[in-house]
Amino acid sequence: MNDKQADIKGIRCSCHTFRHTFAKLSVKNGAGIFELQQILGHTSIEMVRVYVNLFSEDVMDKHKSFSPLIKLSVRM
Repeated sequence: MNDKQADIKGIRCSCHTFRHTFAKLSVKNGAGIFELQQILGHTSIEMVRVYVNLFSEDVMDKHKSFSPLIKLSVRM
């Protein structure tokens, strides 16, 4: 089924769009880029970066989840 058959208008709807969406949502939900590289079948991590194309807020959110600074406590 394509976008015309599904009567989808005004939104880009293709297998390629679904692939990009899958990649980005997978990373946002915790998938590592190396695992994603295997799932997508890419030989280059650079191609995975093109697929994911993370926005700066996504990077900041992800960083907060693993930053070693979170574990530090301030002692005075």
